[in-house]
Amino acid sequence: MQILPNVYLVNGPPYGQTNNGYIMRVDETVVLIDSGANHEADCFDTVCATCRIWGIDMDRISHFLITHAHFDHASHAACFKEKGVKIVASRPAAEAMAAADDRCLGWFAGRTIEPCETDRVVEDGDDIAIDGLTFHCIAAPGHSECSVIYELVIDDRRLWFSGDVVSCGPDGRSAGLGWNGAPDYDRAAYVETLRRLCHMECDCLFPGHGPPCLGNGKRMVERAYAAAMMQLR
Repeated sequence: MQILPNVYLVNGPPYGQTNNGYIMRVDETVVLIDSGANHEADCFDTVCATCRIWGIDMDRISHFLITHAHFDHASHAACFKEKGVKIVASRPAAEAMAAADDRCLGWFAGRTIEPCETDRVVEDGDDIAIDGLTFHCIAAPGHSECSVIYELVIDDRRLWFSGDVVSCGPDGRSAGLGWNGAPDYDRAAYVETLRRLCHMECDCLFPGHGPPCLGNGKRMVERAYAAAMMQLR
């Protein structure tokens, strides 16, 4: 489904899944942010079918930006790499996906993740230039060591693709925190990440789970920090 003029939801609750996947399409440039299976079944075919519905040519996807290595956000990496898509991830995520180890949470989902090598390893503060689009990388460890937010400024909006760092509640007002059961979960790092993020600007927030926030995304981040201060200290 189309969320903004250039942003599409290609996986998630409208398609019977719990994990969101996004497409950014500007003219002939197509970038995927997060794509993975859930606990019940693979949904790669769902993502492909959704793209066809919205007239998105899968062959034009040039890059797959991965917010973190967890199964439900990154398990389609090997499939897209086979199609010639460049895989982008943080260094810890790249290491986890190459090893397909416990950090990918295949054991939690009852699934096996296919190892995948990353084409572009990013660090905090890096910019990824893709045919006129520039994604800025913000390291956001805590929910996982490898978590990163991809920031894109377009049409005077600051978009954050946040993975599981911040989730949005169905009421449009509440914010949730990422699951705390991963091997590399770090409570103190998570609180510090949210403290740092809530002092940054964000207009639209596209989380890994839950509905997107299309206005005042900064407020959702502040609410997540408030929740962390009450629940995680």
